[in-house]
Amino acid sequence: MMSDLGRLFFMVAPFTILPVVAIDLFGPEPATSLAKISNQQLLIGLALPSLVAAFGQLAATHLVLRRDLTPRDSLNAAVAAFPLFALAQVMMALPVGLGLLLVILPGLWLFGRFLFLSGAVVLNEPAAPLQLVQRCWALTAGNSLPLTIFLVLGLFGAIGIGLMAEGAGAVLDVVARFLGAPSVGNFLHALMPGIGNCFVTVGIGAAGAAAYRLLAPNRS
Repeated sequence: MMSDLGRLFFMVAPFTILPVVAIDLFGPEPATSLAKISNQQLLIGLALPSLVAAFGQLAATHLVLRRDLTPRDSLNAAVAAFPLFALAQVMMALPVGLGLLLVILPGLWLFGRFLFLSGAVVLNEPAAPLQLVQRCWALTAGNSLPLTIFLVLGLFGAIGIGLMAEGAGAVLDVVARFLGAPSVGNFLHALMPGIGNCFVTVGIGAAGAAAYRLLAPNRS
């Protein structure tokens, strides 16, 4: 991934940075507490950017799996595979989401068994959504503990990247306001978390591709 980070970043950036910046600048005001979150805020602030970022993640997975191809090839492959990928994600979103909300570790275990490899599997072994889910389960059999440990470490890494990006955005915002450019400060405050989100999305896509390469040859 590191040797191809430039191509991966600029390919995924439109699907991760632009939605975050647009929602932060032009979307509804964020809720002050969980109890006050409206359906519109959930849709625009969470569901929509997650769906768009998932497309970027799928393209990143393809580019890591097929390094001899171009970003355009990977985007085309993502367009073709995304409907099936999205259906599989929706099928497993409820149990994985409930697991993450109730108890983090079982939720990450379910994520590792069902969703972590789904992008690589759908790009290499297109099938019906249920078959895709079953293939992910079969590929991760016997490796659920290492995957869960990896995802726990990855979760801390993603949180760290998010905190650093938000902190950098806040500092740049303060500097810009001090210099008399509040609009620039607002933009930079929105931009930095978007950049952090882009790196996290690229990392998830690349890690899924790498795990698939390790596990697929050992499974029929």
